[in-house]
Amino acid sequence: MSQFDEVVDRSGTHTTKWERYRDTNILPMWVADMDFRAPEVVIEAIRRRVEHGLFGYTEPPAELIEIFRGYLDQRFGWTVAAEELMFIPGVVPGLNIACRGLLDPGQSALTATPVYYPFLTAPGNFGHELQRIPVESVNGRYRFPGASLDRACGPGSRLLMLCNPFNPVGRMLDQVELDQIGETVLRHDLLVVSDEIHCELTFDGRRHLPTAVACPELRDRLVTLMAPGKTFNLAGIGGAVAIISNPELRERFARASSGITGQVNLFSYEVMMAAYRDGEPWRRELIAYLESNRDYLAARIEAMVGITMNDVQATYLAWLDVRALGLSDAAGFFERGGVGLSDGSQFGGPGFLRLNFGCPRSQLVEVCDRMAESITRA
Repeated sequence: MSQFDEVVDRSGTHTTKWERYRDTNILPMWVADMDFRAPEVVIEAIRRRVEHGLFGYTEPPAELIEIFRGYLDQRFGWTVAAEELMFIPGVVPGLNIACRGLLDPGQSALTATPVYYPFLTAPGNFGHELQRIPVESVNGRYRFPGASLDRACGPGSRLLMLCNPFNPVGRMLDQVELDQIGETVLRHDLLVVSDEIHCELTFDGRRHLPTAVACPELRDRLVTLMAPGKTFNLAGIGGAVAIISNPELRERFARASSGITGQVNLFSYEVMMAAYRDGEPWRRELIAYLESNRDYLAARIEAMVGITMNDVQATYLAWLDVRALGLSDAAGFFERGGVGLSDGSQFGGPGFLRLNFGCPRSQLVEVCDRMAESITRA
């Protein structure tokens, strides 16, 4: 039995994922928060800090800086200097800081959709327009719309917001796609913020290709955002890293965050050190379990009339096309059958649903049974 088969009771912990359906029989499969215990090495790091008993203001530990630099070099062949790293409370704050600090009045951002929904709101939070470019899909296989991006760029276009790996469509951008993106960025003098939080949740032996590594010519105009929260299931603790090579860009980013985001939680530093230093054996076991869950889910979805599933190369999120079911409220339809899914409209993908398969297999089996029964009864 795998450690990931353990069903952990999350009731009474105020967890967002389960609180939405408290006192119902609905299984929550929506928000990107796995139902697995964090690695023991992370739990032990938190335990040691709690037992110390003092929780004052905390500086980024020098040890963490060296651990993270070593991680980038070992995993991706990416060499960065210590001064290129900025620790921030989370990736979503990082997206908003980028929009606040890197866009001037009258300038707009661009992103491919469907995409993680904070991308859709961050520019507007600071009075900037967002240009949406629909992704290209053939039989559930998505490609970044490089040619469409190039055509969409206008005089006011300034900030390209990338999600790589691509949530919710489960794609890893490859060298060909990133080369095309790089050419467009240089041609139109864009800046780039790249959310790479799912970079260690990759399947079938694939290894993530950071934008900065694939396109070194973009490093002076690039903000990369990374964090251990998704991979090691630490979303409630927070903590992320902005990697910015260009000193001027780094200063603009820092100025935009000043007085707004606050200090990074001291526990964030502890869990980042533990996860990046000692979490790799746990991550490898997780990937094997998630791959098995993905394959099980794909087989079950294939047997359901009116639903198709994307080819999931990365993330623990399935993107389900339910348009053939002809439902006016697909999320509500499955909720009535006991399954809580994310409505694709919030990602810019109406007619789709997002399902989080980061859960014990027994829960996933029950979810698939309920979904199949709902369709049969309809």
